[in-house]
Amino acid sequence: MTEGDPAELPGRPGPRLMAAWDAMNDATRAAFLPHLLGTTSAEYLADWLYRAGTPVSASTIRTYRRALARQERSNQ
Repeated sequence: MTEGDPAELPGRPGPRLMAAWDAMNDATRAAFLPHLLGTTSAEYLADWLYRAGTPVSASTIRTYRRALARQERSNQ
């Protein structure tokens, strides 16, 4: 997975993940995106988002990552 424009999430994020993203400022998005698209555990990210006041479950993050991986494979 590659890093994209921090103003947008790649793929089709679900409503909770999109709401958390929309609540972030540009600097936070830029810092968060590599972790979301990388190997940082979904549980850690879910906890971080919960503490930031925008709860997103770890399973939502894993589902998003799987969808991105499928999309990437189909584009190859």
